[in-house]
Amino acid sequence: MKALIRNILGEEFINDIFQKYFRWKEKVQYGIIYPILLKIPFAPNFYFLFSKSFGSEMKMFVGARMDYIKKQHHKTENLFLLRRNIHRLEKGLIMKNRRKIFALDYIEETVTLLKSLIASKNDNDQINWACDILNQYFEVTDAHPKRDNALKIFSTISANRNSDRSFGPFIVPENNKEDQYSFAVLAKKRKSVRFFEPNNIPERSLMDKAVELAALAPSSCNRQPFSFRIVDNPELVKKMAVLPGGTKGFSDEIVAMVAVVGQMNVSPSISDRHLMYIDGSLASMNFMLALESLGIASCPLNWPEDKNKDNKVRALLSLGDFERPILMIAYGYAAKDGKLAYSVRKPLDQLRRYN
Repeated sequence: MKALIRNILGEEFINDIFQKYFRWKEKVQYGIIYPILLKIPFAPNFYFLFSKSFGSEMKMFVGARMDYIKKQHHKTENLFLLRRNIHRLEKGLIMKNRRKIFALDYIEETVTLLKSLIASKNDNDQINWACDILNQYFEVTDAHPKRDNALKIFSTISANRNSDRSFGPFIVPENNKEDQYSFAVLAKKRKSVRFFEPNNIPERSLMDKAVELAALAPSSCNRQPFSFRIVDNPELVKKMAVLPGGTKGFSDEIVAMVAVVGQMNVSPSISDRHLMYIDGSLASMNFMLALESLGIASCPLNWPEDKNKDNKVRALLSLGDFERPILMIAYGYAAKDGKLAYSVRKPLDQLRRYN
């Protein structure tokens, strides 16, 4: 039916009508609706109550928060909570005027979590790190009933250490001028590439290196609520490439993609609801710079708030209930004849203000 109407009226006529309607709608919003909403307390809450965009995110957050709190109360496996608590202990240990006793409100929870994770054979550097930090904590803190009870639980834990490295706090390394120069060169060299060599997909071992470097990006309480879903299957790439915004003119040129996926059930706090977007974006920039250092070109792709597109990606990549795409990244080896946008950046005086 839509195709028939387009054939009768013409594509150009329909687009013109749509643009006029869109501009009229915006005038009504900024001229009438939004000024009223700003003057009436709580009015925006009701106005956006049934919004599809906000609604889907809020529904996911409610489910994610329920999942997190349920795990916390039932003392079941929760690696995100363990990572957060161990990081909090780390921060306590590095304080210059360290208190003789701290973390009493979560130390028992932490050792109980560690015990349950070791029991499920999640034995890796995360476990080694947790054990090293807890060892130091119990060595430097004074006696207290909660602390002593946690120590009893910790003493029953037997982890098979699989690393000779120490995972405790360390002194800041000296700054290297060569590193400054290398980063400046790398940052200036990286550009968004939209045209790639066909049938030449980077090896997975290189992608793994880039992901490991991406994981070094800052993350709130070291929770890292994101993952990199690498798509190098040609048929799947073809289905994925048309979904992000702005790929209409070059989707056929994309040979491989990465979906940066956020995970929402990592905190019980409403104020942390944007955590996966912030941390995922920080890691994504690390990832693209890492790709550049390995000779692999990349291009971040716009991922708008669109429930239908979210659902398509969820089905294609079998995402979990509390996962959603943050952004997409096209990658590959840059085509020799492909051009780059110059993209002049803002000057310093528009980017920076002191105090």
